[in-house]
Amino acid sequence: MEYLIHILVMMCLYVILSTSFNLVVGSAGLFALSHAAFYAIGAYASAILIIDVGLPFPLPLLIGALFTAAIGAVAALPALRIGGHYLVIVTLALQVIVLAFLINAQAITRGPAGISGIPRVELFGLALDSPQRFLPLAAFFAAFCFWIAWRLTESPFGRALRAMREDEEATKAIGKNVVYMKLSAFALSAGLASVAGALLGRYVSFISVESFTIEETIYVLAMVILGGTGNLWGSALGAVILVSLPELLKFVEMPAEIADKVRQILYGILLIVMLRLRPEGLIAEVSRAAQRLAPVPAGEVPVPAIAAATPAGEITVSGRGLSKHFGGIRAVEDFDIDLTAGTITGLIGPNGAGKTTAFNLITGFLPPTAGTISFRGRSVAGRKPHEIVRAGVARSFQDLKLFTKMTVLDNVLVALPRQSGDGVLSVFFRPFRVRAEETANIARAVEVLRFVGLEDKAGETADNLSYAEEKLLVIARLLATEAEVLLFDEPLSGLAPTTLEEIFPVFRRLAAAGKTICIIEHNLDVIKRLCDTAIYLDEGRALRKGTPEELMNDPELAGRYFS
Repeated sequence: MEYLIHILVMMCLYVILSTSFNLVVGSAGLFALSHAAFYAIGAYASAILIIDVGLPFPLPLLIGALFTAAIGAVAALPALRIGGHYLVIVTLALQVIVLAFLINAQAITRGPAGISGIPRVELFGLALDSPQRFLPLAAFFAAFCFWIAWRLTESPFGRALRAMREDEEATKAIGKNVVYMKLSAFALSAGLASVAGALLGRYVSFISVESFTIEETIYVLAMVILGGTGNLWGSALGAVILVSLPELLKFVEMPAEIADKVRQILYGILLIVMLRLRPEGLIAEVSRAAQRLAPVPAGEVPVPAIAAATPAGEITVSGRGLSKHFGGIRAVEDFDIDLTAGTITGLIGPNGAGKTTAFNLITGFLPPTAGTISFRGRSVAGRKPHEIVRAGVARSFQDLKLFTKMTVLDNVLVALPRQSGDGVLSVFFRPFRVRAEETANIARAVEVLRFVGLEDKAGETADNLSYAEEKLLVIARLLATEAEVLLFDEPLSGLAPTTLEEIFPVFRRLAAAGKTICIIEHNLDVIKRLCDTAIYLDEGRALRKGTPEELMNDPELAGRYFS
């Protein structure tokens, strides 16, 4: 019986490790290999604070978690600029560095010999010196850490993490601070992993570097993948299976001389079979927002965003002398642009003329080589993309960049501004406010979807939409940002004429409501029928500005592009 309870204790520790690792790997999509390092830091920090400082439980665990979270935030810094296999290499290096420090800093960590004689936890005069006595404590912390991770992933912050996992640029373009999100995800994941390390030391009274090698990280990663990335219940199930399965195989009768090898083979075969049958994991990721949909009253659909702050006809965005050079290539050169409220402006020109680059300059995705950009008279030069979106200028992308694995509703919800739940502290210390806002935000998101005609698709994932519906979702997500200036990069390309007739009124109503709209479009019939004014670009320069009819009747431009 004691042995079975020991297995349950280890399950609890690995539930903490797997769910915390899922925050980074599953929710944020940052493939890292440093989780065992955080596990080790928590174990060593807690043990040192107990033995050398004499702090009582649970102070060493809490201080160790905060210290490890700080190191986790530092570990996230490379993830701000790199990803993919580069991030794997950097985090693997962190794992090596931490273990090397633990081995060589003998005055602090006792070196290769490890730290022994760690006192058992005592609660209310009772020493938790057996698996039976320790199990309730381990189960409590497993449930508590799981709740922290679950509360975070089910919040607006968790939704933004999933958006970042799918497309980082698109997440910036809806006003999210991905730097803050990455630092927070790494810090929380590291802090929770340290709890498991602290508990391990108090449970076995001994820790050494052999317990925290890269193999341990891979073991926990296997739990996450087996259970299902992005689903904490799946991670917990993966931990239970991978901890218990080797023990269950010991009950399979076989000759002693081959037992260990055969059991390892059976263990591997069972894992392969499970992953082959459920490649997405045993429990797939789901969205719960659509389950709380409320019906939207019938009738006229209002423009579901804040009224424009700039009177119609006045300039909202102004660019002067904008230039962008990539070495010897002059993508944009001495480009001037004025966008006015209540007006639809079209940017036209051949491929490679600099239209998308101009959008990138206006929205902060590229710094200008020269020139100035202002919004409502104030310079936005040097601001980050998410800051410009929050100021009131948002853009879409030519390749859509939808969050395809998220629901249509979540694609819009994640773009809504001023959500308290985007902050980690608010998630935990203002839960009632976050919950009330979420209910109101779902209603707002449904209004946006109804405005573009997608309310009946709210619960579907974006990858199940038709091409025309994807285009509408792009418009809805951009509208949800409540930005005053909306920049659309080829929003109507590839659509049938009948579909165009259905979408044209959406743009016209936005302009009539005072929004400033600028679109890049190659279909000249769309430009002629939709835009109030147009700018012709070629080789990065604005050659003409006027009504679409004036540009199309210009002999020089006709010779360059229209004929």
